[in-house]
Amino acid sequence: MLVSIVYMSRSAVPFDDDALAELLRESRLRNEALGVSGLLVAKGGRFMQLLEGPAWSVDDRFGAIARDPRHDGVKSLVREDIERRRFDGWSMAYRSLDDTDVATEDGFSPFLSGTMDFTPEFDGTSAAWLLKWFRDRELTDR
Repeated sequence: MLVSIVYMSRSAVPFDDDALAELLRESRLRNEALGVSGLLVAKGGRFMQLLEGPAWSVDDRFGAIARDPRHDGVKSLVREDIERRRFDGWSMAYRSLDDTDVATEDGFSPFLSGTMDFTPEFDGTSAAWLLKWFRDRELTDR
């Protein structure tokens, strides 16, 4: 059985572009090893992530994220059983001073630019709505 979780959190420590690129590289390796795919969106000191895969893997990753001291206020927003993956790999979208610098990173997603479309079967889901809501708002409290 495959599951999907969407969560939101705040960063407890500052993440500059280099730190986000390193997080992207580390997370891709770890998630690939555990069979987890999804999308992480970071902007304004906030994170929203969709994780998907076997239930035990997704629950393991979500538990590790909730315990990670770099995150604060981790809240699960949606958990659902899914029939198939909606993201083939694991990718990350984040706002950079110059996205052309990070666009060459493996796994960088153009989601925040609004140029990435979801598949029609995923587009109408609550998970897709949450990701778009996050993308379209300024959510800083700093």
